Amino acid sequence: MSRIAALYALQQTDSEIDSRLISISQIEVALADNSAVEVARQVTQEADTAFVAARLALRDLEIASEDTERHAAELEKKLYAGQIKGIKEMGLAQHEIATFRQRRKDLDDQGVEAMIALEEAETTKKAAKAILTEAEAEREKVIITLQEDRVRLEGELLELRTEREKRAKAVVPPDLIIYEKLRGQKQGIAVALLQQGKLCGRCRVELPLTKQREAKNNAVIVYCSSCGRILHFKP
Repeated sequence: MSRIAALYALQQTDSEIDSRLISISQIEVALADNSAVEVARQVTQEADTAFVAARLALRDLEIASEDTERHAAELEKKLYAGQIKGIKEMGLAQHEIATFRQRRKDLDDQGVEAMIALEEAETTKKAAKAILTEAEAEREKVIITLQEDRVRLEGELLELRTEREKRAKAVVPPDLIIYEKLRGQKQGIAVALLQQGKLCGRCRVELPLTKQREAKNNAVIVYCSSCGRILHFKP
């Protein structure tokens, strides 16, 4: 294997390692992202709160209606029992009874509306709960899949790192120093293929004829005149 071929083989392994590392990083982000369930949980909590509020509102109206009817009945009982004397007082009592009865009618009408609102709140609550249950179940499936993928990738990464050690040993030390330096400067890609015998496979710039001939020999390190990467020619 030529010097440049050894560098290219190392580059391929390093690119595979980088790919696995990126995938593992993405999996970690996905595992930490519980936003769908959190949103569904928040909606459920809001629906629960709205349901409780609607139930309390209905109960308050029922209590108010009962109290109003009790006051009217007590006043009516006193009136018919003759406990209220005088025409004026009796007239005031009758007016107050009528006011209580009208108030109760209004409260009962509001109670019907409150009952409808309660039923709607309960329907919304059940729907939100169903969505949350579905989101949680789906999240569990996603987590299992992600964890399995992570284990697989970590296994591949271990094998690739072992392979890298072997390939790094096949590169002469001075070339390895150059390669590692370029890797740090060129977003992890230090070696590019010479495509069509004239183009840098990374930046797609056509090389001068002299560099084309030198790169095709694969005997010495030849750099792309545009991006500065090492060029490797595969016959």
